[in-house]
Amino acid sequence: MGYTRWTDEHKNRVAELGAQGLSSRKIAQRLFDEFGENFSRRTVSQYLSTGSTNGRVRTKPNQQSDTKVKDVKRGTEIVINKDGSTTSSTTMQMTSEQAKDPDFVLRAHGFNPDDWDIVSARNNFWQQNSVEKGLIDLYQSKITVKPRVENEITKAIERLTNEVKPLKVRHEINPYRQNSLVVPLADMHFGILKLADIKSKLVELLDIIKHGYKTIVIEVIGDTLHSDKINSTETVAGTVLEDVEMPNAIDEAMQFMETIVSVALLNANNVMIKSVGGNHDYDMSYMFMIWVKERFKQAKVDVNNNYRTAYLLGRVLISIQHGDVNKKIPGQILATEHRNMWGVATTAEIHTGHLHFDKTVDENGVVMRQFSTPKPSDNWEVKNGFVGSNKLMYALVYDDERLKVEHFI
Repeated sequence: MGYTRWTDEHKNRVAELGAQGLSSRKIAQRLFDEFGENFSRRTVSQYLSTGSTNGRVRTKPNQQSDTKVKDVKRGTEIVINKDGSTTSSTTMQMTSEQAKDPDFVLRAHGFNPDDWDIVSARNNFWQQNSVEKGLIDLYQSKITVKPRVENEITKAIERLTNEVKPLKVRHEINPYRQNSLVVPLADMHFGILKLADIKSKLVELLDIIKHGYKTIVIEVIGDTLHSDKINSTETVAGTVLEDVEMPNAIDEAMQFMETIVSVALLNANNVMIKSVGGNHDYDMSYMFMIWVKERFKQAKVDVNNNYRTAYLLGRVLISIQHGDVNKKIPGQILATEHRNMWGVATTAEIHTGHLHFDKTVDENGVVMRQFSTPKPSDNWEVKNGFVGSNKLMYALVYDDERLKVEHFI
């Protein structure tokens, strides 16, 4: 473990990049590129918020810097909490009315009211004689704040909808194409998964797609993205995960979808993209699918906020759901929720993921297909020994009655 000394050149560069609107993560990367010094994202964020780094930054490989920083000039001590909140303590002079004004209190602690919300606040009041002003009111103020959620959502929407232009390709309607192809994408976890990890799998999948089909269905079965937030790495339920570069994860997820959808449009009479969210990315997945729908105007893209959906391929009824809910009687629920399709189907299947290993079960005539994940094992899986499952992708070929070919990629 060592220390990285902040120089005036470092501080000026951080202030300059911050004024340009760069995120703390990107600023940290720029500092490394320009100076060869490893500054953590959190430390850069602290400096942008408080104007202080406490002089030096403790660094350790794969570990963020010390979470406590003091701003001597303002008399403020800031602690970054594990839940993503920030606690700030300072002594200030203010009136009782100012103490009730959240914006005043936030600014007094060095936070921009447009970017932060107060979670809790506590003030200890006393009076003190001043030579110049006489008796003055002083407060020991301690607040806990979190980034404003609406700002995170706005940034995510801007990221996902930036320069969205419809992709149009020329393709031929081939009457001789008889079979359909289903490409289930379960638990991709971009952020942990990199495109380089699945390069050979992607090449094989594209070769299968190029055989040509009546219909190609791309199933997005949840957890396409590892995190449900941009600037922190958390599940929908708020479980804190190992830190990943989410902007880069979104970029790679976009590249992956663009690659397979554009080739599918060239090699199928019809392309459908069906989706459900996962326990890691339910909100982010919804916005990601908005981008997919705007990008690929020639495909039939299903954007929904449901936990499951279904469709027909000839007389094959297929339902997709992530697999974290509706575990007891999924076949009965499918028959109840989709009575019309159930009535004409000769084959019924439910496609899920979530548990990261491959499993196929026939439950009273409804085939349950649980798909594995192609991503490498993350730190949590390694710690708990969940490292034995096959890292697979799949391509399923159907005729109008049933599954004919299953490709394990």
